[in-house]
Amino acid sequence: MSWSDFRLAALLLVALALPACGFTPLYAEHSDRAGIAAELALLDVKAPENDIGRALKYDLLDILSSSGNPPANPAYRVELVPSLYEEDVAIERDADVTRKNVVLVVPFRLVDTATDKPVLRSVARTRTSYNRVDSEFANITAARDARERAAKAVAEDIKLQLGIHFNRQPRMADATL
Repeated sequence: MSWSDFRLAALLLVALALPACGFTPLYAEHSDRAGIAAELALLDVKAPENDIGRALKYDLLDILSSSGNPPANPAYRVELVPSLYEEDVAIERDADVTRKNVVLVVPFRLVDTATDKPVLRSVARTRTSYNRVDSEFANITAARDARERAAKAVAEDIKLQLGIHFNRQPRMADATL
């Protein structure tokens, strides 16, 4: 048996053993119950009316549902409280800053709209960076791009945390059995 045959056999063995351990993809759809993706599509998002709040809200709505729109009758509401700041990273001897970090910290909570009570509290955070150059226009553009990348990364993190939360909860179809 050659080394490549051995690797192929090991890979097949792992692939066959994975379903036996109970592993299922987080966003998988099942015929007997609604998938996590369907539950995430029932979420509305509330965020501050500023640049980073709007970016987070619409990035999150885009990845939670296929339409990118909030549901007419949301089962839950995600409330975001973003905090954005910049850090100087690379400072030259003449005090010129040549690299900055953009840090985005977003405490959030998931609120049941029927009871108006929080069911999950958590924090998502990320750090991105950009280079500063002699052109002020380039610096403004690079900073805006870093903020947009940070918002997208935090939205993905929030979606993951919400998916894990819903995956751990009993499903409506499971509760009726």
